[in-house]
Amino acid sequence: MSGSTTNTTVSGIALSSLSSTDTLKASDLVFGIFDGKGQFLPQSKIWAGAIDKEGDRVEGALSAAYETTEPEHLVPKSYVDVQGDKIAASVAGAAAAQVTAAQTAAQNAQDAATNATNAASGAANAASTAINAQKGTPNGVVAISTNGHLMLDGQELFGVQNGHLIFVLPLPTSDPGVANAWWNNGGTIYISQG
Repeated sequence: MSGSTTNTTVSGIALSSLSSTDTLKASDLVFGIFDGKGQFLPQSKIWAGAIDKEGDRVEGALSAAYETTEPEHLVPKSYVDVQGDKIAASVAGAAAAQVTAAQTAAQNAQDAATNATNAASGAANAASTAINAQKGTPNGVVAISTNGHLMLDGQELFGVQNGHLIFVLPLPTSDPGVANAWWNNGGTIYISQG
């Protein structure tokens, strides 16, 4: 044989003697077939890309092909999408219910306002009808001023004071030329002969 190969043996614990509680260090050597060759490699090289259970970082996508049953479980995107859709549907349903309730309340308020307007109009018509029915009848309705005096066409005509009938009439200040019309020349009341 030409040439020679020098192999070095690294001391350590044989794999067969490791117990289930022993932990490999990153510097421990592991024998295996790597790139088609049997060789010893440090444990850290073998597990390059492995994720530590604590304090590590994932650089790519992980898959979770199970249905989550605990709050701390990882979940697949499909699970998150389904939950998001459920939440969105619930929020949309609640918002639609609120909008419908608001529309119903607005319609009810509008209906109540219309009913109140109609009731007021009906009451005014009923009052007008009742007053018109009493015109020209004995003991009919007459307008009374805040002083308790008879009103005619918005003018306070007369009342009673100390048991005496008092007339308050705005008389013309010159002869109106109408027979029997009263007028006042500023000091005396006259009756026009027409």
